[in-house]
Amino acid sequence: MSESETPERAHREIHCSFCGKSQVDVDMIVAGPGVKICNECVELAANVIAETQGKPRSPQTMFQDHRSTDQLLHSLKLHDGAFESVGKAMQDIVDILREREVSWSQIGEALGVTRQAAWKRFA
Repeated sequence: MSESETPERAHREIHCSFCGKSQVDVDMIVAGPGVKICNECVELAANVIAETQGKPRSPQTMFQDHRSTDQLLHSLKLHDGAFESVGKAMQDIVDILREREVSWSQIGEALGVTRQAAWKRFA
């Protein structure tokens, strides 16, 4: 392989943390630490913000305890999915780092754990 060639990498599919759509199903996905959002969800959020602009809001609506039991159960399911998504994203990052021959010691150091703990969690 010449220096100008790059090794072929496995196709990594990413999904919006909010709607679950893949990057092939939307125009764009913006990623942050542990969360990704597609252009469609950004547009939806912008519309919600615009509709509520200037309307009085109670500080209590920021807390979960005002919500019904059914709403809380649904929210719990969504949060669990987000937790899973973060774990998959971390695994993907570790896989890329290992493909680049980054040591388990360096990965452990980045996570604030020993190399053995990093290896046990991600190998």
